[in-house]
Amino acid sequence: MNAQNAQGSNLNYVKITGIFYSLVILFGFLPRVMFDKRVIFRAEDPIQAMSQFEQAFRFAIAADFIMYTLVLMLSWGLYKVLKPVNKGMALMGFAFRSAEAILGFVTLIFYIMPLVILSNADYLGAFNIEQLRALAILFIKSSGVAYYILLPVMGVGAVIYCYLFYKSNYVPKALAIWGMVTYITMIVYGVVNVAMVDAPKELQYAMYPGALFELLFGLWLLFKGIKTKS
Repeated sequence: MNAQNAQGSNLNYVKITGIFYSLVILFGFLPRVMFDKRVIFRAEDPIQAMSQFEQAFRFAIAADFIMYTLVLMLSWGLYKVLKPVNKGMALMGFAFRSAEAILGFVTLIFYIMPLVILSNADYLGAFNIEQLRALAILFIKSSGVAYYILLPVMGVGAVIYCYLFYKSNYVPKALAIWGMVTYITMIVYGVVNVAMVDAPKELQYAMYPGALFELLFGLWLLFKGIKTKS
C-alpha cells in the first residue's frame, strides 16, 4: 500500500471513529431518557422499585449493552487512527478502553442478576424471601462499585488517546488538552468513590464535561476530520 492509499485508509478510520464516538454518547444517554437506573438505587425499597419498573430497566440495560459494544469498536477505530503516531501507546490505549468495555459488561451482569434472583424460578426455592432480597440488593450495590472501578480504567485509555491526538496535531491542541483534563477528572472521580466511605455527591458533576467532550470530539472527527501532512 503506497503512502497516498495509507492516508486515505486512515481518513476512513477517522470518519468511522467519529461515528462510534457519537453513537457511544447517544446510547449512553438513551437509558436515562428511557429510564434512570438511579431511581432504583436511591429508592427506600430497591426491590419494589425494580419490580415496578422492570421493563424500562431491561430496556436501559439493553441500551447500555449496545453502548459498551460500541466502545469496543471505538477502541479499535482509535487504535487504527493513532497507530502511525505511536504504535505502542496506541496499543496501550486500546487495551485500557477495551478493558473499560469488558468491565461495563460485568456491570451489566450485576444489573440483571437481581431480575434473575427475583424471577420466582423453581431452582430458587432453596432460598427464603429475605435471602433473595438480600442477594438482589447486594448485586444492585455491587453494580455501583463496578462502575467506579470502570471509570479510572476508561480514563487512562482516553488520556493516552488524547495525548496522541495532541502530539500528532491531528486535531486542535486545545481540544486534545480539554480531553486529557476531563478524563483525568473521571479518573479522580472513580478513585475517590472507591477510596472514600462517603464521597461528596457533587463530584458526579465532573462527569458532564466528559460526555460533552466525547460528543463534540466525535462530531469533529466525523465532519472536520484530522490534519495530515501533505
